[in-house]
Amino acid sequence: MKTLLKLSTVFFLATLSLNAGNPIVPDFGMADPHIYIFEGKVFLFTTRDSSKTAKKFIMPDWHIWTSDNLVDWELVRTIKPTETWMGQSTRCWATETVEKNGKYYFYFSNGNESTGVLVADKPEGPYVDVLKKPMLPKDLTPTKEYDPGVLVDDDGQAYMSFGHHRSADDDYYYMIARLNDDMVSLAEAPREILITGDSKVLAGNDKPNIHKRNGIYYLSAGSHYAISDNVYGPYVKTGNSGNDDYGLDGKAHGNYFEWNGQWFHTWCHFHLGKDVARFRESYISYLHYKDNGEMVTDTDFLDQHFATGVGQYKADWRCIEAEWYMKAKDVAKREHPLKGFEIQEISNSSELYYPNMKGLSDKTAITFKASSLRGAVIEIYSVGEHPQLLGKCKVSSTGSWDNYSEFTCKIKAAEANELLLRFKGKGDELLHLDAFSFK
Repeated sequence: MKTLLKLSTVFFLATLSLNAGNPIVPDFGMADPHIYIFEGKVFLFTTRDSSKTAKKFIMPDWHIWTSDNLVDWELVRTIKPTETWMGQSTRCWATETVEKNGKYYFYFSNGNESTGVLVADKPEGPYVDVLKKPMLPKDLTPTKEYDPGVLVDDDGQAYMSFGHHRSADDDYYYMIARLNDDMVSLAEAPREILITGDSKVLAGNDKPNIHKRNGIYYLSAGSHYAISDNVYGPYVKTGNSGNDDYGLDGKAHGNYFEWNGQWFHTWCHFHLGKDVARFRESYISYLHYKDNGEMVTDTDFLDQHFATGVGQYKADWRCIEAEWYMKAKDVAKREHPLKGFEIQEISNSSELYYPNMKGLSDKTAITFKASSLRGAVIEIYSVGEHPQLLGKCKVSSTGSWDNYSEFTCKIKAAEANELLLRFKGKGDELLHLDAFSFK
């Protein structure tokens, strides 16, 4: 039976690489996804709901996946609860993984009771239970000791958050504590994370996460979040990065992460309905930040291209939003003055990269929607084994940044499906790029 399961998994993964998108891995029960960039490579740590009919959580193990592009995924390790002090269990709940001082620390939940830690020399493991007991034992605090999240701050200090928050129940709240340098013990007694504000978000859920951007700390539970200028808080309720569609609500366990100058959001969803089964699938979309720091999960992309997923495009699409890039050089993603987001701060030799662009071979023209004060040139490359300049598009002044025009140029048929846009001109702000399309 074990051999059959292994062969089935290999076959499954082989077919997966052809159709990866949303969900990340279909029909697998992938839950609690957390994506990290270790050693320049993408690592996805997940839990697993093993039954499509279970009325309670049956979660027998944890999984580690890797990818070079957020499209093709390879399963590199399964961690069993028998490799920990838990022993036989189906309560392998949510996790967190961080790197510090060349070691990788995998924090895991024993159901909703306690938290343990495993340590490895490589992000894919193997991992070892160094304590052989809970790191956060049950009854350590007056609230719950599970669903850990760890932030390593800019100065190298690590903080662990955990617990279950309910705004209407004084017995349920998130906790936070500094970690010692060994990363397997607390440096202080946990303290309550204070959450303020009248927003309807963060009314109650477990799995707190804290990430930091531009000096702002974001405390999230699902796609609901609050912000603070101090890691301990208080945190002010801010909003929902999503809109409740695609499971983007307080139950959307996952994380926000940056890779190659782009932000992403990954989360899980009870797609059959939580009342039907405790069975989840996991998704990814682009994440954008408003000028005031608020987060926006790109549900417009999901509405149009949910099954395609990030990092894949079709030249036949009505338009490709410029902010859907997978790699960028010397640009900034900003709010569009009318709606949505666009690319700004484009200077000479700035670049945007869009891999897996299917259907370029029969396209003869490209149209850019842009605004400019001084004009510029956009060079269009097909970058594969043999890079090819497909064409150059001249963008003239549109009179103001809020006035957009369309600029079309002819392009050669592409031999590869990786598209690179390179910008040429004089000055620090050549143009603002909204979107492009092919004919």
